[in-house]
Amino acid sequence: MRDLKNTCFVCKEAVLPDNSELNLTVNMPVCFRCKGTAKEKQEEKEVLDSLADGFVCGCI
Repeated sequence: MRDLKNTCFVCKEAVLPDNSELNLTVNMPVCFRCKGTAKEKQEEKEVLDSLADGFVCGCI
């Protein structure tokens, strides 16, 4: 299993503190190569969308 805190959430490559920073939207590391790209924005959307998978509001 891959350690998410040491993996870029966009390209899935291993990262270190000196070649990455935290994406504050999803609270996951992103490497400097992926930072600010359209791919990063797309992955942000997918991560946030997946948070609600399987949940249904019981409010009526």
